[in-house]
Amino acid sequence: MSKNRTQKSELLSQYTDLLKNNGGYLLVDTSGLDTPTVTKFKIALKESGSEYTVIKNSVFKIALQEANQPVQTQDFDGQTALISYKEDPTTAAKLIKALQAETEKFGAKLGTINGAYIDASQVMQLAEIPSREVLLAKLLGSMVSPLSGVMNAITGNVRGFTMVLKQLSEKEAK
Repeated sequence: MSKNRTQKSELLSQYTDLLKNNGGYLLVDTSGLDTPTVTKFKIALKESGSEYTVIKNSVFKIALQEANQPVQTQDFDGQTALISYKEDPTTAAKLIKALQAETEKFGAKLGTINGAYIDASQVMQLAEIPSREVLLAKLLGSMVSPLSGVMNAITGNVRGFTMVLKQLSEKEAK
């Protein structure tokens, strides 16, 4: 369905806001998906902190130029949806990969992470990275383990010293 000039300018401002107010986006091919699958996918994305928006390619390409996005991101066609995220792109990429495994009709086209271009294969590689929370937990664990080792060494020496004193006092008491 064609849009008039005012509708296109409203879409352009909406797309520009999406590009500027989010950490990045992923473009996906939505051809061949049925409505229940898309609805389930939208709900899962919303729960993970991402948004799903079906875009009009010609208007979105203008928004990409206005938002100073990489030139490579303007090379797409066909039925396209935008998945925008604020912080963690890995959860959106994991949902894309899961849906792609479920239906062969769905797939990633391209995206950006903090302004850097990524292609479809890199989106799938992004799905293999643990989520932000898991990475932070691993970092914290690696920072704490040397401290706990030092504490165990110190308390082990103190514990050994107290055991020796206890044995000496028991020996003197006999």
